Amino acid sequence: MDVNVREQVEGVVRQVAQEQGLTVTLLSDDTAIVDELGFTSMMVATLIANLEDVMGVDPFVEEDVMITDVRTFGDLCAVYARCLASAR
Repeated sequence: MDVNVREQVEGVVRQVAQEQGLTVTLLSDDTAIVDELGFTSMMVATLIANLEDVMGVDPFVEEDVMITDVRTFGDLCAVYARCLASAR
C-alpha cells in the first residue's frame, strides 16, 4: 500500500476525531472506526467527505465498494489505495 495514502487517511481520521472531541492514539490496520475510535455514522460521513476532498476520489462511487464494508482503518486505507491505483 502506498505510504502516502495511509498518511493522508490517518491525517483526516485524526482531524475529524479531534474536531469531535475524540482522542485517537495508535492507529493499526485492525482499529475499528466505530467500535474502537467511537465514530458515529455522521462522523463517518464527515470522514468520507473530507477524504474525498483530500484524495480527489470517491471510492464508494468509482469502485464496487459499500461504505458498510469498511469497518477498520486498514479497510479504509485499502479502499482509497485501490481507487487511486485504478485511476492512474
